[in-house]
Amino acid sequence: MLRLLSRLAIAGLLFAVPAGCSQGYSITADSSPTEAWPDAESKILTRVIQLTSPAMGLDKSGEAYFSPDGRRIIFQAYPKGQTQYQMFTLDLNEDGTPIQSSLRQVSPGGGACTCGFFRPDGKGIIYASSYLNPNAANPNQYHRAGSSYTWDMPGGMDIIAAELDGSNPRQLTTEVGYDAECGFSPDGGSIVFTSDRDGNPDLYVMKADGSDVRRLTKKPGYDGGPFFSPDGRRVVFRADRKADDHLQLFVINADGTGERQLTRHGPVVNWAPFWLPDGHSVVYATSLHGHQNYEVYLLNVDTGLSHRVTYQKGFDGLPVISRDGKRMMWTSQRGPDTTSQIFLADFKTPAGF
Repeated sequence: MLRLLSRLAIAGLLFAVPAGCSQGYSITADSSPTEAWPDAESKILTRVIQLTSPAMGLDKSGEAYFSPDGRRIIFQAYPKGQTQYQMFTLDLNEDGTPIQSSLRQVSPGGGACTCGFFRPDGKGIIYASSYLNPNAANPNQYHRAGSSYTWDMPGGMDIIAAELDGSNPRQLTTEVGYDAECGFSPDGGSIVFTSDRDGNPDLYVMKADGSDVRRLTKKPGYDGGPFFSPDGRRVVFRADRKADDHLQLFVINADGTGERQLTRHGPVVNWAPFWLPDGHSVVYATSLHGHQNYEVYLLNVDTGLSHRVTYQKGFDGLPVISRDGKRMMWTSQRGPDTTSQIFLADFKTPAGF
């Protein structure tokens, strides 16, 4: 058995070791040597395309999501010379290449923005923005000791709904505090999001018009980055339950029951999970290979089967999978100028997922 596990580890296919239902899976780092990385990545990702760049007037870009038909993306980016994210959309050709002339800022400006998402019918967008109250204090933030990275949670951040072109912005959340990290349910009837309206950043669900808000989690530490499963029955998210800034993955039923930790607490950061269309597996970012070398991994949330997806020095993270499961899009520093930008590739799901 040990020999078999060793061969699987070299191939990038790993079985996470169960650590008890409450502790989550212990994920083992892929041990492929550096010279084998290009071949290993090409088994899952092919035809890698850089979608955004500084040449488009975007100093850095990230956290992109597909429209339902896969022909448009929404993402956050620093406009040239600015230091606050704004929301943009970009159209794609059928082969996935960007139509650069279609680039459009869809947020009003005047505040920080994050976490854009398309309505499941493709006829509108949501995102979080502080443009209505840009100077509110932000008592909560994510910052890991020894890291230069800080994720602010502005107290004036609210969830905004708008038309596809950004027109007619409408404020969905009005509570004091940080309301962001939002995504629709598959039927478009609900939005799951993160809020610190009760002091601690937790998960909430509301109707698509902002009504009938209910709390989904009520645990110590930060809970965020939630996404409904394709069948709408579960929500995957990241959490810092130990308050040590080492995020881990969790899953919970959409009614707030059955919470389960997916990755074991430890010095490794596991975050930014996103569902595959089958509703059993997620792609996510991990620091298994060091905090200067985040990589994308795949995890079956029901069996613990794990597989490394990206093989590149620097940052690879914030992965998402298209609705048909044929493409992956993520944020990476693999471009020639090493700025954080958005990349897309054809995606082949490994055997067993």
